[in-house]
Amino acid sequence: MKKIENSTTLKRLGDNFVSLVILQFVNYLLPLFLIPYLIRVLGIDGFGIYSFVLAIMMYGVQMSDYGFELSGTYHISLHRDNPSKLNEIFSSILTVKVLIAFSYLSLLTFLSFFIDKLYLYQDFIFLSFGMLLGHVIFPVWFFQGLEKMRYIMYLNGFLRLLFFLLIFAFVKDKSDLYLLFLFQTITTLMIGVFALTLAIKNFNITFTIQPLDRLFYYLKDGWYIFTSKFAVEFYTTVNIIILGFLSTPIIMGYYAVSIKIIHALGTLLDPLTRTVYPYLIKVYQGSSQDFILRNKQLAVIIFTIMFPVALLVGYFSEPILEIITGKEVAPLNVEILQVFSISLSIYLYGSQFTNMLVTIKETKFLNKILFLTAGINVVFAPIFVYVFGVMGMVWLSIFMAFALMISKGYYLFSYLNKKAHM
Repeated sequence: MKKIENSTTLKRLGDNFVSLVILQFVNYLLPLFLIPYLIRVLGIDGFGIYSFVLAIMMYGVQMSDYGFELSGTYHISLHRDNPSKLNEIFSSILTVKVLIAFSYLSLLTFLSFFIDKLYLYQDFIFLSFGMLLGHVIFPVWFFQGLEKMRYIMYLNGFLRLLFFLLIFAFVKDKSDLYLLFLFQTITTLMIGVFALTLAIKNFNITFTIQPLDRLFYYLKDGWYIFTSKFAVEFYTTVNIIILGFLSTPIIMGYYAVSIKIIHALGTLLDPLTRTVYPYLIKVYQGSSQDFILRNKQLAVIIFTIMFPVALLVGYFSEPILEIITGKEVAPLNVEILQVFSISLSIYLYGSQFTNMLVTIKETKFLNKILFLTAGINVVFAPIFVYVFGVMGMVWLSIFMAFALMISKGYYLFSYLNKKAHM
């Protein structure tokens, strides 16, 4: 009986892993093939503007996600066999996400009339509003909690492909930059609407207005995760915004290209951490020692795969950039990617250690360490850019990534080893 149960678990994990790998390819690796085309037709400065506006909009995505990618997944996973509880969780989280999104959009609209840089790109920002709303109504956390990731794969794959086809068909020069934002908005909204409809119809979910105490419960429950994720987003994407104010669009464009390459390759194994997250929640409920063992095994797998990837990217930085940009690359731009490649070896420990801290309910520590990191970064990033140029920011990012990884890892395994021997 135990053997059959283990076989079923492995089959379910394998199915979700394959679905997430394909989803990851569609979300992060396919766009890398789009970058060379965008740089050619928009110019590196146009691509820099696109990255600047996208970074601003991603703040809204992170705010409206509110950490529900983890806390929502956690609750759905625990109550998957309780229909009334699923309705409560689904309705409450979706309501909170919509309220946060509209608050962010209202604030952004107001600020765009007073901040010159925002006013300059105001039309592009307004065109991107639908992208945020599409993200809000796409219940990734719901499908992940039920371990039904195949649904996301199908929806995302089809509509992302539609987005790429629209870009290649209609975006031909700099004057078409607005079409890039428009198509991204349309396809993201379509994905969100289809996913929401699928969740409601296929899983018999009934959306109901929830009392305020339920909304505040899920807000409070996800608070430390939300602020932690926001801190991460802040100290990563804020650097692009700082460069947007302190450097040229060309430098900003090359920095953004390197960031996208690192992010795409750094999240190569993200499907693995996301697949085993609901499973490891159950493992922890049974034994903290098994939880430690499984996470040590996961950490070894991550390093074994990602360290060679880091070495390859560092060594082939110049040809990688030349292929993507379609032109000869200056030594400074090669150096940006070479230094960033160092972070690939530890990139995924961020999500693994965060998942572990959420599982053991130590989100308060996670919140503190991430806010400390974000605070140090936002204070020193402008100074480093001013004194050392763009490379100052790159080296600061690498240092902060390693400091954060070591801090979370030390705390986690000290806490868990102590608990295992109690």
